[in-house]
Amino acid sequence: MRAEDKRGPNRVFRWLDRTYCRFWQRLEGDVFTLPQGPLILVGNHRAGVDPLLVQAAVDRPLCFMMAREYYQSMWYARWLFDACGAIPVNPGGANRHSLREAISAVRRGNALCLFPEGAANPDIPLKRILPGAIVIAMETGAPIMPFRISGTWPFDHVHLWHSFQRRGRGRVRFGAPFSVPHAVGDREAVRTATVLMQQSLKRLE
Repeated sequence: MRAEDKRGPNRVFRWLDRTYCRFWQRLEGDVFTLPQGPLILVGNHRAGVDPLLVQAAVDRPLCFMMAREYYQSMWYARWLFDACGAIPVNPGGANRHSLREAISAVRRGNALCLFPEGAANPDIPLKRILPGAIVIAMETGAPIMPFRISGTWPFDHVHLWHSFQRRGRGRVRFGAPFSVPHAVGDREAVRTATVLMQQSLKRLE
């Protein structure tokens, strides 16, 4: 992959992230080796610290889809989001531009991480799954790799920074990657594959 096609945090940001997660969040396990080439990671979403944990747990840079409301309201950190290749998205809303950007990033060989619940949901995890990852996979042919996060302080939608400030005992568990059929525009195929994705996530519980 050409340097101009790479999307995600550089080596310095990844080292800082891994240091924080290993020391403060007490992230368990060795660094996980991801497949090379286009890849989509999907997992449960407990807290704001989740993207940091997932990035610290793997051996290659990830770009993330993040809620637009946080991208816009956290103006002081927008430079960091941009440097790490974040793609703002409206959870559950119209996202044609965001999807095109995500599809382009994956086609260029990047690893894209997203949380298909659309928001942090620690109380009833994986109850509602959005199909965005499936649409991107059908468009790009990229495999989907599920993961499961545990050991963090849950996000309560009021105290945004608690999961960053309080020490956790983070763990990220990865499942086997799977592929979905190339069926762009087939709504029934999207629904079927979304159920498959939800089942693959629940098997990691």
